[in-house]
Amino acid sequence: DRLQALVDRLLAPHRRPHVVGDVNIHEICERVRSLILAEFPRGLVVERDYDASIPEFRGDREQLIQAVLNIAQNATQALGGGTAEGEASVGGRIARGDARIVFRTRVARQVTIGKQRWRLALELHIQDNGPGVPEAIRDRIFHPLVSGRDGGSGLGLTLAQTFVQRHQGTIECDSIPGRTVFKLLIPLP
Repeated sequence: DRLQALVDRLLAPHRRPHVVGDVNIHEICERVRSLILAEFPRGLVVERDYDASIPEFRGDREQLIQAVLNIAQNATQALGGGTAEGEASVGGRIARGDARIVFRTRVARQVTIGKQRWRLALELHIQDNGPGVPEAIRDRIFHPLVSGRDGGSGLGLTLAQTFVQRHQGTIECDSIPGRTVFKLLIPLP
């Protein structure tokens, strides 16, 4: 249902309104965490490091779930899908039980997003210990149809960026082998 709604919004954005309501970022992270662990049940650890003081904000819950899910799914795929059955992944770098994703939330103060200054912003880090984003595509990962994976559509990060931008936010990526961090910044009231 969620994917069908997403396709409907993408193919006919004028027909479906932007559904805005109160959003709790930790509920979004927990929803994505449960989806990821259901898809990759073995060998993947998803840690939580939440700042409980982050207030709710107005936003489209489904779009934010999809944005975080797209980034987290890329991380699990880079980690070898949680290295099920104890197989080594990506050149043997990640052994069973060592595949790790961390969701970290913080409040950032005095943040500039685009050309606008915000007093407070939500800062969500999605970090993994995979092989990193290939250097050849690092500066283009948010472009449509750019993928570092065989069979990848190259739309996941493009959609994530679009949905975060609809919330006046931005996504940044910092990646080296063994540590990739996607940082989402979204203004808070």
